[in-house]
Amino acid sequence: MNKWLSMLIDKVGLHFFHYNKSMHTQFRNDFDLHSFTSNQNRLSFYQLNKIPNILFELKDQKYDLSGSYNYNSPIYSGDTDNDMAKGICYLSQNGREPVHVIIVHGWRSDCLKKFKLIYLKEMQKKGYNVYFPTLPYHFDRATSSLYSGEYMISANICRTITAIRQAVVEIRALIQWLKQNKGGKVVLIGVSLGGYISNLISLYEKEIDVLVSVMYANNLSYEIWHTPIGKYIKQDLQKHNFTYHQLQRCWSILRADEAQPMIPKEKILLISGIYDQYVRKQDASNLWNGWGKPRRLLYACGHAGIIFNRRQIAKDTLEFIENCITNGSE
Repeated sequence: MNKWLSMLIDKVGLHFFHYNKSMHTQFRNDFDLHSFTSNQNRLSFYQLNKIPNILFELKDQKYDLSGSYNYNSPIYSGDTDNDMAKGICYLSQNGREPVHVIIVHGWRSDCLKKFKLIYLKEMQKKGYNVYFPTLPYHFDRATSSLYSGEYMISANICRTITAIRQAVVEIRALIQWLKQNKGGKVVLIGVSLGGYISNLISLYEKEIDVLVSVMYANNLSYEIWHTPIGKYIKQDLQKHNFTYHQLQRCWSILRADEAQPMIPKEKILLISGIYDQYVRKQDASNLWNGWGKPRRLLYACGHAGIIFNRRQIAKDTLEFIENCITNGSE
């Protein structure tokens, strides 16, 4: 796609993205991160202490099953609605060794339509089981907020850290439950914020067989401070004399390039848009370099390429998954 057209589409998208903004300040900083500096402490911070019992409600859908699942979040936020982890799923009954594909949605998504549009039909054709977890403070986990995702990332320093931690540990719980109870392979796909969350998960979860991260971020503090997507959060922070240096320090535990993935880099596919106005290419490249340059695809598009390049994204993703599964550890 043409550079200027890609950038224009992203700018229009950002204009509508900012239609919803917090009506009141979200700023709060009461979280002490001084003890979370070493890699060992990072491991403890994102640790899953116990695999929860996951409850499924399924119904027949021709030859397959579909429905929802839920379980108590391993990380307590104090918000009753938010502390119930949940999602929807589409399960194959083909009798083969299962391939479980977990697809993590983006920030402030109010539905799963575009994520299903990219992946669901193609995954079902392959006979894969597909899971769409709901991120903290999104959809019906966000009943007390103005809009979906408002409380997940905001000028509330502590709550943002807790929400990211919650997302990482909840999806780790789903991965380990699937491995323990269903066997087979687990593929983790993240799009936009979901890509960032998936990258973090790969630092602490060894049961991932394939990771695909699409239009992902690496350093949350950088994205909030230096890209249009964080415009109003940055303003909220600055009104309270909270500096970029302070934000970097507080959110250092949320950086994905501060450690190495627990899965081989041959099992990792990173996809970025060269003209992305939501996620800076430099930030995405920092992760790629920090991880030893796993396979990366650069599309000539912006963040909106998630929609306009959806067929190519699906094709590249499926080819990579098939290759990883077929060739084992090669």
